Amino acid sequence: MKKLAAILLTGIMTFSMAFTASASSKTDGKDMEAKAPDNDMVVAMQADATHLDPHVSSNGYSNTITNAMYETLLTFNEDSEVVPLLAKDWSVSEDGKSYTFHLNEGITFHDGEAFNAESVKAVYERGLADDSLTLQRTINSWEGVTVDDEYTVTINLKEPNNTFINKITQFRIVSKAGMDQGKDYLSKTSCGTGPFILEERVDGGYTKLVRNENYWQDGPTVDTLTFQVVPEDGSRIAMLQTGEADIIMPLPAIDVERIESDPTIIIDNFPSITYRYVTLNTQWENADGQKPFADKRVRQALNYAFDSEAYAKVVFNGYAVEPTSIFSENIMYFSPQTPYKPDLEKAKALMEEAGFADGFDCQIIVDNTTIEQKGAEFVKQQLAQINVNVELLPNESTANAELTSAPLEETTVQMWYVNWGSGSYEADGSMRNILHGEKFPPDGYNTAFWNNEEFNNLLDEALKMTDTDEIAEAYAKAQAIAWDECPWIFLGNDNSLNAYKSYVTGMQYKPAGEIVFTTIGLNL
Repeated sequence: MKKLAAILLTGIMTFSMAFTASASSKTDGKDMEAKAPDNDMVVAMQADATHLDPHVSSNGYSNTITNAMYETLLTFNEDSEVVPLLAKDWSVSEDGKSYTFHLNEGITFHDGEAFNAESVKAVYERGLADDSLTLQRTINSWEGVTVDDEYTVTINLKEPNNTFINKITQFRIVSKAGMDQGKDYLSKTSCGTGPFILEERVDGGYTKLVRNENYWQDGPTVDTLTFQVVPEDGSRIAMLQTGEADIIMPLPAIDVERIESDPTIIIDNFPSITYRYVTLNTQWENADGQKPFADKRVRQALNYAFDSEAYAKVVFNGYAVEPTSIFSENIMYFSPQTPYKPDLEKAKALMEEAGFADGFDCQIIVDNTTIEQKGAEFVKQQLAQINVNVELLPNESTANAELTSAPLEETTVQMWYVNWGSGSYEADGSMRNILHGEKFPPDGYNTAFWNNEEFNNLLDEALKMTDTDEIAEAYAKAQAIAWDECPWIFLGNDNSLNAYKSYVTGMQYKPAGEIVFTTIGLNL
């Protein structure tokens, strides 16, 4: 049978078959007997979290930190299987509209409040009360939450939704008392059930966590875990070499050869779900009253002017692949499209046909980190070949987050150099929030302000389907439409590269290379 509901009834399974490749580690010749100088772990990160309330921000750096403090009912293991976490098991009704979770008992939040079924309902109610929260991505298909008993909770859906199990892995549980204090409170105090507790934070500087001595399962052995913001790539490398940092993330691809021979450093290389692109504001009007990105021919021309293979080599030292659809091939229901190979003659012809033979001026916002600016500079050079003159506007990631959350009538964003990876590893999560017509900021991140009715309908109908072939067909059609319409410049999929000292123990990853800090330790 190909019915997903029927599959679920046979046992605890995941819809996601997204990530099948595993990490490769460079361990030959490494000093695996090396000793750490202390039991305090330092992770040097490229950028800071935008907020520590797990329901406010969900970018990669925010998730890296908040995932050490907050947990979900279910999670992914290294083999891309959905497995229990705060819930010990679950079942689904025959009509596919109700999911019942049996919860682990005896768990307390960092603030001492007990975790139970009411805790799950309270998170849902917070999402209902504030539609600006990232919770909306998970709960918008829910009808309600029923507390069956102290440790049993049922989530009822408006209609069957084949992405539910994957998306529940993003539903972070926070104590009701903490949520009642508000977002500002949760930016300074952790109220989760995770292995680490927030001790101190300096915005743009560092976030220091301490081990949760009352953690409900076997946890990390380090005393403290500090996330240090180090935007400059060379500085992160130097910190790792001297032992000032124990882990750096990401490792710049261009620096792999520089440190791979160091016997005290291990490098992990993951095929990634990270997809890089430039959003093109289709509603932007320039000083001459023109809307260049409103014309599909212009958008296609930009893609024909861009060399993805050269981008992979120049920006990522070969640790990236050419894009062949609108999300990574490691995501479920990926459907390959015909790549936009560099063709300057075709690009120029399309520009001339659209009335822009002489090009135009535009601006692109980008995070002010080394690798992001290098990528945006490459985009600038490529587009100059067809007389599109791009001005780079580097900003702190928090500033860009604010800029890209402005509604259409207020936005100043013309182009945005950005990357996206759906933590639920499925097609809907990889498209809806960044391309659906109902996801214009501030309700989502469709900063192309692109609205295609057929695309929207395909995504909406696919959620209700139960036949895997029909789902695959719908998502394939959606990808083909977006690929042809080009609301973005399609850049590439870069690998996930992390580096750490050989005395770091217990390194485990989620499918896309996210570190699981529950098992982390230092060899003393």
